[in-house]
Amino acid sequence: MEFQKVIKLHLFDLGNPNGRWKCELSNWTGVAYKIPRNLVKTSDDRPELSSPGVYFLFGENEITDKPLVYIGEAENILNRLKQHLDKKDNWYEAIAFISKDNNLNKAHIKYLENQFYSIAKECNRYNIDNSNVPTKSSISEAEQAEMEEFIYNAKILVNVLGHKTFEKLANDSGNSQKTDTIFTISTGSGKAYGMPTSDGFVLLKGSNIHKVSAESLNDVIKKKVEQSRIDGEIKDDILQNDKLFSSSSSAAAFAVGYSISGPQQWKTENGKTLKSFETNK
Repeated sequence: MEFQKVIKLHLFDLGNPNGRWKCELSNWTGVAYKIPRNLVKTSDDRPELSSPGVYFLFGENEITDKPLVYIGEAENILNRLKQHLDKKDNWYEAIAFISKDNNLNKAHIKYLENQFYSIAKECNRYNIDNSNVPTKSSISEAEQAEMEEFIYNAKILVNVLGHKTFEKLANDSGNSQKTDTIFTISTGSGKAYGMPTSDGFVLLKGSNIHKVSAESLNDVIKKKVEQSRIDGEIKDDILQNDKLFSSSSSAAAFAVGYSISGPQQWKTENGKTLKSFETNK
């Protein structure tokens, strides 16, 4: 059973929204800190950041259209973030999690690091900047249950703080009715499948993708198709992973190979258009 959540935000740089944030979930001992890269060096005024925990470094991948994340753990979060100032220049913001009760040990944070890495890889929203798969530590069954609860709550706060790193594309609608509704469109040689979500439109894994793009196809979409073939996201004209688009029309054009109205052409198995579905008409 799911419940409403109460979240507390503390902007402790004189209320500056571009400064450092502290984020807490009611009735949970975990706490998140959102720290811009340029303010890491001035964070010695937060002694709690010398605690053990896990952290995420967020950046942009200049080659692909996916954002970048590095997932790590440390027995002293602040010291590790300072080390990354020297070692990595491709991140602009960190989100770190510690425990207010100081009950996270080395085995716990290694377990969390491994699990967050696995979840991020499965969700496939971000390019993961880790060069190696983090080692999974061995912890007791009771400790594992505690850490899984930690992960569940941390995922909520990471999302609230602006990163959907651990949210699956196809489960991203805030409305279960929409999540369960699949739309299809003909690509000529097969069908593509998609669904609306809270941050765009997802073209679903297994969708058939056109073979030859029309000359009139938008150059941005055309390059996305070409890059997806190079990256192996499209094999034998079949999409291998869910792919997010800003609009249903962009997703439709990617699938069929020419400009097309997504709201008019995406349809349910009963023939209802996406436009009718969204407007209840």
